[in-house]
Amino acid sequence: MNIPYRIEKIETRQFAIFPDEFFTGEDIDISTSYNFAVSKDIAHIRCITNIQYEQKGKLILILEIACHFGIGPEGVSQIKQENNISVKFLRYMATIAIGTARGIIHSQTQSTPINAFVLPPINLIPAITEDMKLNIN
Repeated sequence: MNIPYRIEKIETRQFAIFPDEFFTGEDIDISTSYNFAVSKDIAHIRCITNIQYEQKGKLILILEIACHFGIGPEGVSQIKQENNISVKFLRYMATIAIGTARGIIHSQTQSTPINAFVLPPINLIPAITEDMKLNIN
């Protein structure tokens, strides 16, 4: 499935850091979650990504972004015909969101010790496991 798309908008919905809780040289636990929403006309898909950094059980960073994708007419037809959005395309959109998040984190933490910790690559295969089934009337 080759779905034509474009990135329409990026929103930083939530961002906070707690640099006083960060200890250099200590491990950081990262948790991520992904949610998708589709417009009724299937022409727009939103990927909401949440990222949290924790260290020793304390929150040191939280980020929520929304990447909005416009879907081309051929892609809309294809999605309607299949009545779902493939897991591969969902992962692809989440990959774009993760790259965006990495840049936001780098930019927003520049003057803090948290900046030394770059968001690593994220394996989305275990995180996003199924096609998104649609109820198209």
